[in-house]
Amino acid sequence: LTFILALVISTIISLATTCLGALHIFYLSFYVTQYYRRGFIVYLAGTAPFVSLLSLVAMYMPRVWFLSHLLGFLYFSIALWVIICLLMNIFEGRQKMVRKMKNGSSRISVQTPPLCCVFPCLPELELDQRRIRFCEMMVFQTPCIRLIFTILSLMLYFEYQDGAILALKILDFISLPSLLIGIYGTHILVTTVSNLDELISCRYIVVFRLLDFYFMFYGIQQPIFDFMARAGLFGCGTVLPSLETAFFWKNFVVVIESFFVSLISTILLNPSRSAFFDKYPSSRSVASSVGTCEYNIQQQ
Repeated sequence: LTFILALVISTIISLATTCLGALHIFYLSFYVTQYYRRGFIVYLAGTAPFVSLLSLVAMYMPRVWFLSHLLGFLYFSIALWVIICLLMNIFEGRQKMVRKMKNGSSRISVQTPPLCCVFPCLPELELDQRRIRFCEMMVFQTPCIRLIFTILSLMLYFEYQDGAILALKILDFISLPSLLIGIYGTHILVTTVSNLDELISCRYIVVFRLLDFYFMFYGIQQPIFDFMARAGLFGCGTVLPSLETAFFWKNFVVVIESFFVSLISTILLNPSRSAFFDKYPSSRSVASSVGTCEYNIQQQ
C-alpha cells in the first residue's frame, strides 16, 4: 500500500512538473528572440521535467534505477556546458566578455567550489582570453567524457544486466574527477562575471544557482541511499530487495525536488523580471533601464 501511494503521489507531482516545464517552453518560444539563446534556455528549462520523468519511470520499473541515474547525470553534465554557452551568448562571444570584464577591473577567482573554496590563500589571476578558454574546456570535457562512459555503461548493462552493477559503479567512480573539474570550471567562470550588469538584468545567476544546487542534491543522494541500503536501514523488503527499495525512495525524493525546482524557477524567473524574455513588455523596460545606467556610468 505504501509503494502504491508513493507511485500515485509521484505520478501527480511529475505530471505537474511536466506541465510547468511545458509552460516555461511556451513562454520561451514566444518571448525570447534570439534562436540560440532560446535553445539554451529551453534545454535548461527541460532539466527538472526530464529528471522527474526518469525518476518516475525508475519507480515503476525499479530494476532500471541505475539506467535512470546514468541518463540523469548525462543530462546534467550537458547542462553544465549549456549554462556556459548561455553565458557567452549573453556577451556575444568570449572577446566581448573579456573586454567587458577588463573595463570593470575584474579578475579570475579560483577560490570556488567544489575544489578550492577552502584555500583563501590562492591568488586571483589576471584576465586573459586563453585562461577563459581553458576554463571553458574544463567544462566542455565533462559532457564528452560522461557521454563516452554512459555508452560503455549501457553496453555493459544491456549485455550483462544485474551482473554488470559492480563494473558500472567503477566506471561511474572513474568519471567523477571529470565531473568535479567541469563543475569547478563552471564556478570559476560564473563567479568571475557575476557582478556584470548584463547578468543581473537577465537573472542569470539565479538560473545558475538553481542548476547548481539541483545538481548537487541529485548527485549526493545516490551514495547516501546506497550506503543506507547496505547498512540495512531498508531491511530485506517484502516487495523489493533492499537496494531497489532504497532507490525507489531516492527517486521519490528526486521527483519532489524536481517539482520544487520548477516551481521556484517559475517564481524567480518570471518574464517580467528577466531580460531573457526580450519580447515581453516588462523586460524591455528592465533592459532599457540597465542600458541607461551603463550610459550614465560611461558619461561620468
